[in-house]
Amino acid sequence: MSVGFSYGGFIGISRSDDPVGRKALGCGLLAGLLLLHLYNCVRKADGRRPKAWQWTLVLQAVLTGVGLHLFASTWYGNTGFLAAAVLLLVRPAALAWAGFAVIVLAQYLSGLEVRPTVWDAAYLAVGHTAFVGIALYGLARFADLVGDLEKTRMALADAEVARERLAFAQQLGERVGTSLGKIISIGEAVKASSWVPDIRERLDASLATARSVLNETRSVAHSHRDGAHAGRRVADDLTTAVVTGLGAAATFLLLLTNPIKSVLLESGRPGGEVALFLGCLAVFTGLFLWCCRVGDDDGRPRLWRLALAAAFVVALAPGMVFERDFWYLSIFLPALTLVLLRGPLRWAVTIPLIAQDWISLALWDFTLQGPTFVDQTYQMVWTGERALVIYGFARMSRLARELRAARAELALTEVARERLRFARDLHDLLGFSLSVIVLKSELAFRLLDKDRARAQRELDEGLAAARQALADIETVAEGYRHVSFQNEVESAKAVLETAGFTVDGTVETLQLTAEQSSVLATVLREGVTNVLRHSDGRRCILDAESTGGIVLLRLQNDGVEASDIPPGAGLDNLSHRVEAVGGRLRSESRNGSYVLTAEIPLTCVTPA
Repeated sequence: MSVGFSYGGFIGISRSDDPVGRKALGCGLLAGLLLLHLYNCVRKADGRRPKAWQWTLVLQAVLTGVGLHLFASTWYGNTGFLAAAVLLLVRPAALAWAGFAVIVLAQYLSGLEVRPTVWDAAYLAVGHTAFVGIALYGLARFADLVGDLEKTRMALADAEVARERLAFAQQLGERVGTSLGKIISIGEAVKASSWVPDIRERLDASLATARSVLNETRSVAHSHRDGAHAGRRVADDLTTAVVTGLGAAATFLLLLTNPIKSVLLESGRPGGEVALFLGCLAVFTGLFLWCCRVGDDDGRPRLWRLALAAAFVVALAPGMVFERDFWYLSIFLPALTLVLLRGPLRWAVTIPLIAQDWISLALWDFTLQGPTFVDQTYQMVWTGERALVIYGFARMSRLARELRAARAELALTEVARERLRFARDLHDLLGFSLSVIVLKSELAFRLLDKDRARAQRELDEGLAAARQALADIETVAEGYRHVSFQNEVESAKAVLETAGFTVDGTVETLQLTAEQSSVLATVLREGVTNVLRHSDGRRCILDAESTGGIVLLRLQNDGVEASDIPPGAGLDNLSHRVEAVGGRLRSESRNGSYVLTAEIPLTCVTPA
């Protein structure tokens, strides 16, 4: 694209009346300017500015100024390279746009020396410098858009997950943390009291609260699994707005500067012709903008076929009233066919439209640019590069929307995963602690009249479990913590024995990774929770061994009928956890007993 924009400058210098040496100097300056522009404006993948960009930008400004002074009549389009470089390199943006305006003004002042009217000079500044600058800036930012959105996809997902964690932590604090705090407060009051009726009343209230908070925890886990989104999705609307604005600016500069200059310079035309000209120009501009907007039909707007047909009519029909060199909007049609058509049809229509000046010369001996090969080549380059500019902006807007949608979908996926993790961790971590609280509260209540000291110990253990559960709320919201399997074995035995179970079996010392240790601890914890909730038996067998590269954990308890096997979320959670480390989970009923088995393959591990 940059080479195409410089092509006209080389042609202008070569056709000037200057001596050969001066022409060579001009071509050399332009070649150096093009190389500097490519160095300054070809973007790195990470968006960083090139090394020593300040000096290369100053050198580019010097070459541009020298060329503008020596070759004012042919140098005008080349100032757009400097305008684009300023927009891309200078920070902040306000300063960059101020520099852009200074360059456009400099081109205008230079044009006054070589152009017959103010409008001619303004046309050079706006139709060439401003258009080329915005076009090159926008196309360079197109690459930035792709790289930046790809790079920040995970940042968006992380932001969504962080938002979801905050909402979940607040929900846990409001629905579960408050109740746990109440349990702890009641327990401390019971410990401080010596009057048995008061203790009994308080223990009864504590037990009711413990049962309630256990139900609340299950409710939060299930509701959060499929719950509503925590808040507004993160979106990058600013990028879309900037792309739309740049595309619209490029379109206006492309379509309006030259035709309006023609109207202003031909002041002798009747008012009716001028009104017809401006009306057709306004209609064509509106159709052009509509055709280039992002829509839902493969990225194309609604009724695009009708709009494209209407644009052809408006571009061609006024030719029956106006001369070809006065009404020539058909040269902008390739941009629309390039944007809207697909497949071979796109090129079958676009290429002849790009070469329409050559076709009109061959068939009707009429041309806008000139009859020579260089003239026709320049006209095709001029038409084709502007079609590519508009296509680039349209594709840029479409890509921004597509990537934004992909990022939003990724964020939703990450949030869904995080919700599932919340539900699993809440069920596995807090569910066990809350079951222990209920068990200890029930035991303390029953033992109050029989064994005051034992009741006090059970109450102390229940309070410790409540404090741990309260601390675990933050753990669940921030991420699942690692749990030691060996520690969990001791805790499981103590809880089962407290509940009246005899615990047998053999547990070997296993060499596990931290992740494997946490998974087996979670399986054991959920298994013990189910025993407490569903079993009426009095005997458990707990085995853990390593054999043949496999770690086998088995928990068996009696007192469970086949119909009592818990099919809920707990076992689903455990299956996911075990499968995540390459293992498998099985559960079955055997002659009134329930057996939960987890198998995990051993790898080269660092002991947890």
